[in-house]
Amino acid sequence: MNTFTYIDKRLIDLGQEQKAKLVHALNDKEKALVNAFYTGAKNELASLRDELMRDVSPVDDELPKNHIVNHAEMRESS
Repeated sequence: MNTFTYIDKRLIDLGQEQKAKLVHALNDKEKALVNAFYTGAKNELASLRDELMRDVSPVDDELPKNHIVNHAEMRESS
């Protein structure tokens, strides 16, 4: 899994986690806190993805070799 795929998957996961947490929020204050946290996390990931995209030419669909991170391999080596 490359970095872009990982970020896109994580953005989807964050949205699902947010929905699940909102179901269990007891009041509007907790819902606002959940929304603020997940909105911040999603914005940070989207910003990172956009920053990485600036380093990739329009014809490339992958990051340059020295920027690609295989997250599955990282978990295996931990």
